Amino acid sequence: MAGHADASCLTGEVVQGNLRFTIAARDDEADVRRLLREIPIGGRYQITLERQPDAFAPGAGRTRSEHIIIARDRRTGCAAGLCERVVRDAFVDGSIRQLPYIGALRIAPSHRHKIAVLRGGFEALRLLTVRPGELPFALTSITSDNSPARRVLTALLPGLPLYHPAGDFSTLALRPKFRSANAAIQCAASSDFAELSEFLNRVNARAQFAPVWSEAALRGLQGHGLLPEHFLFVRQGKRISGCMAVWDQRRFRQVVVRQYPKQIGALRPLLNLAAPLAGLPRLPAIGTPINQCVLSHVAFEDEDQATLLALLDGALDQAKRRKFDAALIGFATARPWGAAIQQRHRAIEYQTSLYLTHWPDATAFVASLQPRTPHPELGLL
Repeated sequence: MAGHADASCLTGEVVQGNLRFTIAARDDEADVRRLLREIPIGGRYQITLERQPDAFAPGAGRTRSEHIIIARDRRTGCAAGLCERVVRDAFVDGSIRQLPYIGALRIAPSHRHKIAVLRGGFEALRLLTVRPGELPFALTSITSDNSPARRVLTALLPGLPLYHPAGDFSTLALRPKFRSANAAIQCAASSDFAELSEFLNRVNARAQFAPVWSEAALRGLQGHGLLPEHFLFVRQGKRISGCMAVWDQRRFRQVVVRQYPKQIGALRPLLNLAAPLAGLPRLPAIGTPINQCVLSHVAFEDEDQATLLALLDGALDQAKRRKFDAALIGFATARPWGAAIQQRHRAIEYQTSLYLTHWPDATAFVASLQPRTPHPELGLL
């Protein structure tokens, strides 16, 4: 149990001192959107992950459940923080399981140093959102250079869950560019979704925390900016051997730079002038959403880096034709993909650390997991 929280599933709230925690409802939407807009993720690059125009717009990809917990000061009614828990089907130890992901942890400046916000928030997640059949831990991530968050969340403080390291995750920001056509790279059609689903699941089952993609789920992404022709794939013989998609998420999720590292911020105009020659993406003005796409659904057989690079060239060409300024690709840092990509393309690298967060009664279960390479989907984090 977390601290002295007074919790009741019947009332649908958790009380911790002067804070009240509930599952966010439509009346909370404006405050949820405001907190996401005003509170950046810590680190050298201060960015906000925003959800305009509607924080409650249906999430991309099929989910088992989606809940946002909002904390309010009981005296003033002001929003003090929030976090989100999303449950999706994913491969864990080769089997399809219901995997929770905890993200969007934001604490208002007025409550930044009050541990009660964290204690009450995690207790509310446990009591108000957990359902039978779900795994007893949640995947989560912390920006690698966000030392304050890492220090608090991994400090084994009373009333907080444990944080078990699950590997590092690299995100590369690449500059879209025209590339010569490669006859091996094909654009998908709607009729390819069944085969793409089978291929993605066959490859993802070998990794840890990789998503499960049904044919229906792939079709459903058309309502979230990912059309059939945005999928690229290659074949080896008659079978698909590699896949990558160019996903425009700007209609429901935006990444906004709020602060650059001091030297980069001062030199940004000059760096943007040199960016085309350097092969790096341009740096947007503070407060401007990044004109970016996500290179999602990355999968290929046998860690074949030639296939990876061929698909990446095709994806960057499509991103350029669709007028994106940056393309993001994410993968476990332990994979050799980063070195291979950066030998061919200049990139800005952004690192996060993955954790499995759980209460003490799940410690043995977490310790028993197989040491497979994590492969969460960047487009769903």
